[in-house]
Amino acid sequence: MAQDEPQEGRSTRRQAVMTALGAIVGFISAALVVPLVVFLFGPAVRGKSSWGLLGRSIPPTPRSREPWVRVGDLGPMPQGDAVLTTVRLPVQEGWIQSDMPVTVYVRRSGPDSATIYDIHCTHMGCPVRWNQAAGRFLCPCHGGVFDGDGHVLSGPPPRPLDRYAVKVDAGVLYMGALELPGT
Repeated sequence: MAQDEPQEGRSTRRQAVMTALGAIVGFISAALVVPLVVFLFGPAVRGKSSWGLLGRSIPPTPRSREPWVRVGDLGPMPQGDAVLTTVRLPVQEGWIQSDMPVTVYVRRSGPDSATIYDIHCTHMGCPVRWNQAAGRFLCPCHGGVFDGDGHVLSGPPPRPLDRYAVKVDAGVLYMGALELPGT
């Protein structure tokens, strides 16, 4: 009987160590599995009809604290040509208010009308460039080609270039929020 008493003590310690190890392994497994399950089944739970894992690039554009931001005078902008312009977007992150530079393409289409395009390709978010000779936006990374109105001509982009809301007031062009299709 003297030999059984130490066995019980060891058994209890062994069970405690095994329980602690089991808890640690369970915690690590949950930490790895939960994000994977949310990634795989999150779109279905949120009611998204399509998965679009790689075909839905959302441009990294911050939200302005102002509804309309001044871009510039519409008069000197050439008609029909896309001009790369940097707009100072007033943003607020927590208590910090600052002006963040956002680069856009402005294409004047008439005496009092223009379109403001986001510079990111809708395929993978690469920056597009305007080719004046061809009158097209080109994505050098994956071969996406957009016409002057931002519509897809060829390549892998799933939708036209994203646009910003536009307002012209007394010859001055203002940029509003980014208009994402389907939102």
